[in-house]
Amino acid sequence: MIRTESIDTLAFLVQPENGREVDPFNDPEIVRLTAANLEMAVRNLMMANSSPECLMLTADICSHKLVAAPKADGSISVTVYDE
Repeated sequence: MIRTESIDTLAFLVQPENGREVDPFNDPEIVRLTAANLEMAVRNLMMANSSPECLMLTADICSHKLVAAPKADGSISVTVYDE
């Protein structure tokens, strides 16, 4: 199910200092594949002229929360939060 929300702050989603980059060697396959899909989705939305400062995608899977957002340099950051 796709859910759309308007938010003013990210504080209720995750604590930024608790996140980490995806580890391609130690993270489960589901985390790596979800991160890749989120990164491609953000990239496609940016190419479709969506406003990057308003763009953030999240995914909740079993024991992880993933957040994908564009960075100031144009790259895309996917952060993993262990629950």
